[in-house]
Amino acid sequence: MASQLRLRDLLASLANSDCDFVVIGSSALVLQGWDVVPSDLDLFVPSDEVDGIRQLLEVGEHQAVWVRDGEARRVEVETDRGPVDLYLDVSGDLTYERVERDAVAVMIGADELSVKVGSLAHVRDMRAAVGRPPVPADAVRPAEKGGAPRVVAIDGPAGAGKSTVTRSVARSLGFTYLDTGAMYRSVTLVVLEQRADPDDHARIGEIADSTEIDFDGERVLIGHRDVTSLIRSAEVTKATPHIAAYPEVRAAMVKRQRQLFSQGGYVAEGRDTGTVVAPDAPLKIYLTATPEERARRRSLETHELLADVLAAIEERDRLDSVRELSALKPAKDAVVLDTTGRSIDEVVEEIVKLARDRGIV
Repeated sequence: MASQLRLRDLLASLANSDCDFVVIGSSALVLQGWDVVPSDLDLFVPSDEVDGIRQLLEVGEHQAVWVRDGEARRVEVETDRGPVDLYLDVSGDLTYERVERDAVAVMIGADELSVKVGSLAHVRDMRAAVGRPPVPADAVRPAEKGGAPRVVAIDGPAGAGKSTVTRSVARSLGFTYLDTGAMYRSVTLVVLEQRADPDDHARIGEIADSTEIDFDGERVLIGHRDVTSLIRSAEVTKATPHIAAYPEVRAAMVKRQRQLFSQGGYVAEGRDTGTVVAPDAPLKIYLTATPEERARRRSLETHELLADVLAAIEERDRLDSVRELSALKPAKDAVVLDTTGRSIDEVVEEIVKLARDRGIV
């Protein structure tokens, strides 16, 4: 009798190894947020990886069954965590190199492990190669699942290109750009305008809870007042970290963000949008880049010495990873995009395509 499939268990073992593979088929749909139940774990692998993966899964050579299915050639193995199909060939056009090139890195759980996952286009092509419909008949796209807001959540460290990418994605999708940092600046602006004691956390919490923050395109509004420029003043910039540190302010901003997200049609950037504010978002992106690349970008913006900027970024990364409130980390099912050496247009195009594939637009 076949064991019940423990998809993420199997993938965690493989992700901790040096094996090369791409998750394909219904398994790929699951990792990309689709509501579907795969019967086995489908992997596309280079031919020289078959024995290594089989041994890693603790399956004897005599237990491996070679199968020819239409244009596809695969090895079927049965493990104590469910069946696994290792595809060596799918069709003449779909080589491993091509599928790997177009794959995305997706987180598979809380241990910050990721695997390469085939694109929706390749999933459809592969299923067609073995005579199956493009997607399973009972599959539900991520944005069509009950309770899923029409939101793209983009998180990541400073210097990864979040602001520029988020604005461009919002324009491309016809969505509203939501800058979570602007919301904390807005509260700070009101605190300063009301001359409230910045150390009176109760009063600061009341202000945060009563401030009506909204967005109109890329404009930031308090009530009906456009404060887009005012919240970027030097005075607000200096005071915001102190005000934003209050848990009362944090709670009020998360509450407001969730209210806005419930309306749908937002692309939001932040540090924990996908992990805390909108964990049900059908597309969660974690933008990253090497510290050196992020420092280079920031140095060009600020004209500070590259070495100084790099040291500051590395220290901020260390603090961000260990802070108790709002720690910076990818959502457990986020798509991880490394922007190092890539143009903004390339990154935006990839995110827009993922949003369309998932039914957000």
